Amino acid sequence: MKTLHAAAVALALLAAVSSPAQEQKKPAPTPTRGAGVKVQAGPDAPKGGQPVEPLDIRVLARGSEDPFELERLGVGAAQANELGRARNFFELAWKAGQLPTAAFNLACVDAREKKVDAAWAWLDRAITAGFDDDVPLEKDPDLAPLRGQARFRTVVEGAKRNRAAGDAAVVKEGIFLAPQGKPGAILVLLHDAASAPMTVSAPFVAEAGRRGLYLAVPRGPGKSATKRFGWGSAERAAAAVDAAIAEARKRAGSQSLPVLLAGAGRGGTEAFTVAARKDPREIAGVASLGGPFDAGAARTAKGPAPGLRGARLFLGISRDSDPVRMASFTRGAEELRKMGFAPVVADWPGAGDPFPKDLPRAVAETLDGLGVPPAR
Repeated sequence: MKTLHAAAVALALLAAVSSPAQEQKKPAPTPTRGAGVKVQAGPDAPKGGQPVEPLDIRVLARGSEDPFELERLGVGAAQANELGRARNFFELAWKAGQLPTAAFNLACVDAREKKVDAAWAWLDRAITAGFDDDVPLEKDPDLAPLRGQARFRTVVEGAKRNRAAGDAAVVKEGIFLAPQGKPGAILVLLHDAASAPMTVSAPFVAEAGRRGLYLAVPRGPGKSATKRFGWGSAERAAAAVDAAIAEARKRAGSQSLPVLLAGAGRGGTEAFTVAARKDPREIAGVASLGGPFDAGAARTAKGPAPGLRGARLFLGISRDSDPVRMASFTRGAEELRKMGFAPVVADWPGAGDPFPKDLPRAVAETLDGLGVPPAR
């Protein structure tokens, strides 16, 4: 019976992939904003929402301990050349989660203010915390006073070592679980910015096994905070997904299994971004639990989200999620519709970030939305 069920999974997914793509609509261009001091937010910082003011009273009033949100506010303050306030937000982000990018941004602010010794100290902390992007180290104009010193090369080499170690850990520290019997498809799960492979895979293991899915859960290639892993650039996230798919196909002994891509929170956003930039019909289905679709990141030279054509699309979120997250989620679903797609959208009772409280229901409805037949 399990072998027959696995065949049903494959047939259902292949039917979804071979369905005609809907007509695409050209999205309006995204306005750009100027920047002041050259700082960068980590790739896991919240996206979407309204433009950030230098001092966000709502966040301070509720005593936010979300390092990514605090970092985003720091970037907004720095863009307004409010360096004192930017420093406060970056320091709060560092204290809340030891974000490598928060330490890097503090080094930039210190270097800009001629506090060279303090800038060196923050660069050292950034590397120790896992900062792995040598490009801004080499090119950011704020770091020009430090770049000519021999010590700077040690910092750059440290970032390169962090990057190599993170890329190697994608599969090595990932989770790969086969169902009993022959699998009908591969389900790649991407964790949230505040978690790791075990966190995102645990709710899916039993249901994925019952439905004949081979589970592949890569570790994010970047270190985004204390005991947390990020996805880095769009290119690094895509490479991590490709590595997980290749490893799953190798272990499953099949190169023809359909691939489903799903994620929680930031992982859900990355799942859509990675799939959108692939060739059409390469991914059979994409799902996000709590992560908004990022229309800007999904646009490519081949058009808006070419990789989503023919794929089943599912978006789910807790009904009482944070208003900012809910607004971004709703806006992302609407952007998908403007592009000509028809995602299945679900909301579940209660609050949850990124998972809803009724996890079994959410997992089952997510897999239903991806076209995987329920277990018999």
